Amino acid sequence: MNSTNDAIKKLRSDDVLTQNEGVQELIRIGRPALSELVTVLDDQSAGKRAQAMYALSQIGAPESAEAFKKGLSDEDERVKAYAAAGLSRINDPDALAAAIQTINDAPDEAHLDLTPSVFALGGMGLSAVTALLDLLNNDDENTRLHAQRALEMIVAGRHGFEAGKGFPTEAARQDTEAEWQANGNYNYAAPAAERLAAVEKWREWLRNEKQ
Repeated sequence: MNSTNDAIKKLRSDDVLTQNEGVQELIRIGRPALSELVTVLDDQSAGKRAQAMYALSQIGAPESAEAFKKGLSDEDERVKAYAAAGLSRINDPDALAAAIQTINDAPDEAHLDLTPSVFALGGMGLSAVTALLDLLNNDDENTRLHAQRALEMIVAGRHGFEAGKGFPTEAARQDTEAEWQANGNYNYAAPAAERLAAVEKWREWLRNEKQ
């Protein structure tokens, strides 16, 4: 049995730890595993479909675009979230809309303010800001929270922040905090009037940044 088939067999196991092992092997195999991974997306088990979509999103091959777009209609929010992350990874034109659509899906169990699409949006830079600003006054508190986190990532990234590494200097961290304060110190849980005022300041900031 070749390595891809062996890893797919593990992914199709009913044991989650074995599934995880298969997923990691498939990610290491990369593109040669794509065709077999796609077959798992038709599995009746939502968990296995989610595992397969996660692997596809991590491989991040442009030829997976169709699978990612199909995944956005899956009944399982994990599948949808990983599909959106995959579109973002391959810089697909539909990535922004997909990430906004799934911004609340599949939150991290240890950090409910973070979802796959929060990270995807946070990595898109200025191109995602207008859509995020539209969500900052959404009626749903979770939506506002997730949009805030994505905007925070974008602002921090413009000051050199890297996941796993942090800011390049203490001054960069302070500059990020100062920029957030200067633009109204937006807080997803603040009264509506305060949020609206902050959003207008961020819109002005965006206009200046695009000039």
